[in-house]
Amino acid sequence: MPDRLMFVAFEPRNGGFKAFLSVEGLLSGEGDPELVLQEAARVYEASTERMRTLLAEIEGRRASRTLIPARKVWQLGDAIFELTEGLASLSLRLNGVYAHLVRDLGVKRKWLEKAVILRRYVAAQDIMPDSLSWGRLEKGTRRAAEKLSKGLALG
Repeated sequence: MPDRLMFVAFEPRNGGFKAFLSVEGLLSGEGDPELVLQEAARVYEASTERMRTLLAEIEGRRASRTLIPARKVWQLGDAIFELTEGLASLSLRLNGVYAHLVRDLGVKRKWLEKAVILRRYVAAQDIMPDSLSWGRLEKGTRRAAEKLSKGLALG
């Protein structure tokens, strides 16, 4: 793996995604760039499909006025982490993570940022009680997540 990750971008195409590298990325990459780009598009498509499934569950709960488990939002943040790691394994880095996901998932950037913050500060979803609702964490997400990670009760 090279010392620097090359930036990759995706565009929706024919129900899937097409990956693009800059000319610099194409010239500095190792291996067959077409194969790397195909694999990157596969990783991105699988990741966004997982995220769409989680978002559909969350929206279903919201529509039925049922509490949203904090673990569901953590899982969304984890899916974003897995996307980043999957691309890094190909020596790639998504150029504008939030811009891509806002476009492809149809959600607000701030909401995605909160999911990532929750995942960043809470290393494992098992740290959160099953009964913990997202509503308890949505405002002041970072502070609440830090408390959870330290085993402290939410106030």
